[in-house]
Amino acid sequence: MSRILGCETPIVVIEAPAGTGKSWLMEDLSRRLGLAVSCELHCPNGPVCLWDVPDCGQSGPLPTDLPSTCRLIIAKRPDTAIPGLARADVYGKVSRIPAESLLFSLDDLTTVYPRSKATDLLARTGGWACLLAAGSTRSEEVLVEFLQAEILAKVPTVRLVSLDVALNEPGQKLGRGALKSVPFMDGRSAASGPLPGPIAACRGALCTALNRTLALRAADPVNVRAMANARATYGQFPAAIALFQSIGVWQAALEAVRQSGGVFFIHRFGSDALHDMIAGFPPEIAHHAEPLVLARAIQAIKRGEMTLAYRILVDRFGPNARDTRKVMAARDTYSLSVRFFRMLMLAWEDIDIDESLIEDCYKLLAELPAGDDLRRGSFYNAMLELYIRSRRFAEAEHVAIRAAIHYDRVDVPILSFYIDLHRSIIQLMRGDTAGARQHSNRAGAQLAKIRFESPGDARLLQLLNACIAYETGVAEPLLRFLSGDVDALADGEIWPALLELALTYGSQALGEHFSAAAARNFLDRWRVTQNRAAQFGGLIDIREVVALQNGNRWQEAHDRANAMETHVTLEFVTRPGNGLAHLSDRDDVAMALVWLRHLAQTSPTRAGLADQISALLDNAHLTGRQRQAAEIWLAFVLRRQRRTQESESQLRRTAEQAASQNAVASLSEERIFLADMTRLKRQSEVLGRSDAVRRILRQVKETGPGRARRAIESGLTRQEHRILHALSEGGTNKAIARLMGVSEATVKFHLSNLYQKLGCATRRDAVEAARARRLLG
Repeated sequence: MSRILGCETPIVVIEAPAGTGKSWLMEDLSRRLGLAVSCELHCPNGPVCLWDVPDCGQSGPLPTDLPSTCRLIIAKRPDTAIPGLARADVYGKVSRIPAESLLFSLDDLTTVYPRSKATDLLARTGGWACLLAAGSTRSEEVLVEFLQAEILAKVPTVRLVSLDVALNEPGQKLGRGALKSVPFMDGRSAASGPLPGPIAACRGALCTALNRTLALRAADPVNVRAMANARATYGQFPAAIALFQSIGVWQAALEAVRQSGGVFFIHRFGSDALHDMIAGFPPEIAHHAEPLVLARAIQAIKRGEMTLAYRILVDRFGPNARDTRKVMAARDTYSLSVRFFRMLMLAWEDIDIDESLIEDCYKLLAELPAGDDLRRGSFYNAMLELYIRSRRFAEAEHVAIRAAIHYDRVDVPILSFYIDLHRSIIQLMRGDTAGARQHSNRAGAQLAKIRFESPGDARLLQLLNACIAYETGVAEPLLRFLSGDVDALADGEIWPALLELALTYGSQALGEHFSAAAARNFLDRWRVTQNRAAQFGGLIDIREVVALQNGNRWQEAHDRANAMETHVTLEFVTRPGNGLAHLSDRDDVAMALVWLRHLAQTSPTRAGLADQISALLDNAHLTGRQRQAAEIWLAFVLRRQRRTQESESQLRRTAEQAASQNAVASLSEERIFLADMTRLKRQSEVLGRSDAVRRILRQVKETGPGRARRAIESGLTRQEHRILHALSEGGTNKAIARLMGVSEATVKFHLSNLYQKLGCATRRDAVEAARARRLLG
């Protein structure tokens, strides 16, 4: 009252919502001044006039002949207009007492209550008079009805949406004036800090009242459209689109889909929201409107159904939609959105990548606006997958950084997650387990920011972390993943780079810890799944051959590789001038490695073999794991060719490099070759001079039981172990001799020793005894 009476302006306006005690204050002033409070304003005839304006949209006007000696004190709600007040305000004749001034402070309350009770009251009421007056007798439902009837009823629909955003999306910038006429929130945005005390004190009841008010207004299509536009303004596109759909405003709904990012809708709001959005349109629109067709295609891709994605595109855009090059080249036929989406699909397709395709992609990039961070980031994201597949790791790292810069600007955490996931894959393929772990941790931090459920992406990260752990010698996470989560992974979205990790590490782990049969069953599961998408068949077949080799089933591995449709045959690999150093296709390189590994095991003394392995080591498209494996074969071949010093030097360098990277799995997959070389006393002494090398070789020996290790513990020599596997495959003495490059007499000698050690007299009994001891896959 002192503040009001001390104002020097002729007009004082107390502007506050219901329940703040305006009328109480006016009554106190009335008693103090000895004047009556009026509900209607007439030309005042005294020095002070008290006007308590009734709740209405617009009151009567201010008198134009207000005496200069008169003081007018007005109490009104924020949504009540008084004609003439703005004019008086602009001439400096008005002082305003805001709603916050009517809230009771802690000091106010401590004049009546003990401080502890006053503190509790302030926390529960925010100093709002109506909440203080009701005290503990107030029911929640009564408060909801009060808020709905007295506070929210006259607030414009758009501002009700703003209040809903402020209450439920802290940090969302609402824009100046968005909360005007909302009590205690005028001029405040949700990003400006915590909610005002009164709002925080009754937040639950306010949310209930707000939801009821919005539901009532949803009966009016005009209000629904206003709500939808407001939701879109604040980026709440799923809600905006659903509102437009509820009143059949399809074009506005489609425009909201475009504004939301179109094909990136799923990355911003999740797969459930995408499903609901698509389902809300009539089929004739969903199957024809370009943004929805592309959204349906990305939905299929995210479910691992590439064949369905192709069909969706072909049904809408014609048969050429299956061909990326044709789509990207047809600027007059396809929109930029369609051509760009078709380019993005390269990240999931298992196709040959050549320089001309990459050039075509960069031509498409030139059409994207410089400020289109979402699409430019996604362009680099797709190129990242292509460069990883082509083993162009330096370029992959470059585009990953570019993608991360663009994605940081648009704040879509799931897309930033994909970049860190791929950067982790790059480091793992390079052999840098520490770097891989660093980026996987960053990917986990991005995943934690996502505001919708994304179990498929969580599984991708789980698989990656399990592969990193396996590479460092920790098998349990990968084995647990393979036993519980791999089926769900196989039925969802997965990129070629990550699938390669799954196939490589999964088949190795199952082969080492169980059997070659377990590894092949695992690969067969992927073969069934990927046949559905017509992808990755060569990659799966190659890993099957490696699994057979790891199981010491070299003849079967040879036959399986020989049956594959590829120009990289055994004859190609052994042909002079074959260009092993220049192979660039992922599967071609992997196939060449399969054949060189076969030759290193079955014909290590073959003339020129060391040179052929060295030629492939000059290939820039090898992963770190592939390079280490080839270096071990080279050391093995050099030793068998009696080039002992070169062999020792090569093996020492490889072991030191693996030790520096903690690459246990890369070495353990070559256990067959390592065990043969490290049994030699001289070789062990050379390697044992380094503590790090000695430690990692011990880890290789201890991780994964493996049939080779069990065979050694059973007293079998390397040659006897090879003959045992040849027997299990039904090999005759003549076939075994040809496979091993020895005479039939030598085979019979080893068979005799093998029978004696296993306590058997026949080939069949030897195989059964070996299976009982888990010496065979």
